Amino acid sequence: MNKRLEVSDLLFLMITFEIGTSVLFCLGIEAKQDCWLSILIAMLISLPITLMYVSSFEKSQKNLPQLLEFVYGKYIGKTLSLIYALYFLYIASRNVRDYVELSVNTIYSRTPTYIFSSFMLILVMYYLLFDICVLARVAKILLPLILAIMAFQTAMIMMEDNFSFSRLLPILENGIVPVIKAAIPLIVTFPFGELIAFTTVFDKVKQKEKIKKIMLITTVFTGLLLSFNNIIIISSLGADEASRENFPLYQVIRLINLGNLKNLDTLYVFIMIIGVFFKISVFTYAGLTMIKNALELKSYKYLLFPVLSMIFAASFIIADSYQTHILIGLKFTPFYIHVPLQIILPMITFLFLNIKEKRKP
Repeated sequence: MNKRLEVSDLLFLMITFEIGTSVLFCLGIEAKQDCWLSILIAMLISLPITLMYVSSFEKSQKNLPQLLEFVYGKYIGKTLSLIYALYFLYIASRNVRDYVELSVNTIYSRTPTYIFSSFMLILVMYYLLFDICVLARVAKILLPLILAIMAFQTAMIMMEDNFSFSRLLPILENGIVPVIKAAIPLIVTFPFGELIAFTTVFDKVKQKEKIKKIMLITTVFTGLLLSFNNIIIISSLGADEASRENFPLYQVIRLINLGNLKNLDTLYVFIMIIGVFFKISVFTYAGLTMIKNALELKSYKYLLFPVLSMIFAASFIIADSYQTHILIGLKFTPFYIHVPLQIILPMITFLFLNIKEKRKP
């Protein structure tokens, strides 16, 4: 089996990953009707960060665990690799919890939560048995379908009587500060900073010189898409209503009532399942890759079942309620986990890598 990634495969996988669960929420709603601007600001701030990930790879030609050992030495590098492994697996467990809560609190309220987790993780295990390259080819098939569904539901929503772009006014009513606060660090780190997971994949890409272009396209495309998604949500629900909803996109889709076109919950379910699946799969792959390199294993396949079992258990343990889960995700995780591991440590690593390169004879 060919285990090399085509550039187009990487692009489709990255975009599918970035869309993930992001479209289900109204990111930056703290900025009220200006939340769409918060995403654009976060996108611009994220561009140099994501390009730094690529530059570190281009200079070293090493994926993340190899880079950490190259810069910090064997023992510190392996320790940092295990820290990143825990980080990636923790984020995977948060995505499992998101999936469970989204399902139970919207469509399938009477289904036991462990059913959702088990189904999703079995699916993830099946695809990761075939490596990340197969997952990327699946993304190539599913992403056009996701975008087509999003375009269809957007057209239907805009035809509703209560849809109005006037809900976006006045722009910058409270100035630019709330918009920036909503963007930093929350939207910068979710979803843009999560692209750091792909630093474990770069070494598999055939045309490595095109990775930077792919990263730029992914960041800009995702930023514009999510910003437009916020515009649709605010224009449908209004900023106050959107801020009160845990799952605003679900509520927007439920508003569609055009003759026989109503009760289109299946659109929401499809986007949710596909998005969560790719999020969990990529983070799990990244975590397994970090462990494999740290422990110098030939394959991660023997780790799949125990690691996915840990993710399953952690998804229930990390918070005792959905409110606590969201609070941790909004207040604690971005500042104390995402920022150090997505921004601060990569910047230090990039600096040391440049110093090391300049010292070469």
